Amino acid sequence: MSKSANYLISGVWKDSNDNITHVMLHPVNDGDSFNAGVKTSEADTIGLLKKGNVIKTVIWGYPGWSIKSKVTYVQSAGKEYLRSDANATTKDNLDNLISMKTIK
Repeated sequence: MSKSANYLISGVWKDSNDNITHVMLHPVNDGDSFNAGVKTSEADTIGLLKKGNVIKTVIWGYPGWSIKSKVTYVQSAGKEYLRSDANATTKDNLDNLISMKTIK
C-alpha cells in the first residue's frame, strides 16, 4: 500500500510573536495510517523536508482525521519558516491547526 506523505502535522506551538516554534509530527504508515505524534522543532521539521520527505497537515473532522495541505518551507530575512500550500481552505493551513500549549 502506498502513502500520501511521510509525516503529518496535527498541531503547532507558537512563540509570543505568533511564530511557529514546534509541531506535532506523526510518522505515516502504509495506507496512510499514522502513529502518535512527537513534538518536533521547526528546524528539525524543515530538515526532514530538505531530505525529500513529504509532510502534510492533518485535521480532525468527525468521524476521523483527514490528510490535507502539503507543507513546505520558505526563507525570509535569513531565517527559514514552515508554510502550508495556499489553497481555498484555511482550516487545513498550519496557522489554523490545533494550538498546542504547554500546561504550566
